Amino acid sequence: MTLPTPEGGGFCRTHSPTAYVIRRPIITKSTHPHSTTPTVWAISDTHLSFARPRDQARFGEQWRNHTERLAAAWRERIAPQDIILMPGDLSWAHSPARVRPDIDWLSALPGRKVLVRGNHDFWWKRIEQIRREVLPPDIQAVQGSCIALDGLLICGTMGHIAPNDPYFRPEKLRSYRRERDWLRSSLEEARQMQTDGEPVLLMMHYPPYTSDGRPSGFTEIIQQFAPEVCVYGHLHFKEEWAVAIEGPQNGTTYHLVACDYLNMIPRCIWPPEDTTKKAATHAQQQNI
Repeated sequence: MTLPTPEGGGFCRTHSPTAYVIRRPIITKSTHPHSTTPTVWAISDTHLSFARPRDQARFGEQWRNHTERLAAAWRERIAPQDIILMPGDLSWAHSPARVRPDIDWLSALPGRKVLVRGNHDFWWKRIEQIRREVLPPDIQAVQGSCIALDGLLICGTMGHIAPNDPYFRPEKLRSYRRERDWLRSSLEEARQMQTDGEPVLLMMHYPPYTSDGRPSGFTEIIQQFAPEVCVYGHLHFKEEWAVAIEGPQNGTTYHLVACDYLNMIPRCIWPPEDTTKKAATHAQQQNI
């Protein structure tokens, strides 16, 4: 079985009969210093812990010095006017006070960041509170809601393990239904905000598909609204990466953007032609 990697090009068929994984090339710095359409990047599951440092390397060598590597790759690629989608598990912190050093670290990096909550973001209690008390102007958040940035509509929610997933626990049905309803609400709000066909970029922390690559109640809603892009994280094992759904599916392009999957390198996800041009440039450079 061939496992997906964030480097290289082309499609990689997995052992799932319906799952295709796109292996993306490393993308160079934004080329839109004066464009009205910003470049959009995505990366999730950074698991920061500056208030109470944790040894991330215990999760594997890919996590050694991960914040230094992430910051270097970020600064090399991302321009101040760019947008970075961060779908969940930003920090290990359990309170707004403990997350502040992590927020300060993130705010010092270039670009405008948009967050959605992950299952380990225990510092995130209520979105109104974090907007008011925690987040600086360059960081925004969505939770069953939508925001507009430079002609783009960005919406999302955390998501959940679906009832048809092998790992679903019946006592979590209420949480699943809440997240399903928030997904629908965020996409409905995006549709109401559209005035001239603005692209809709969807963020979820949990994968919309099941852990074995099957559609779910989440993918049914996504298919109904057909946002241009859906980014998600949460997956950290090669066996999970091997069946992760990426690429075009029913009108939406899916991206797995967990930072260990991407080798701590943010992925360029919008606009599509910009991603294609940068991929071609990288391929040419590799052939020199």
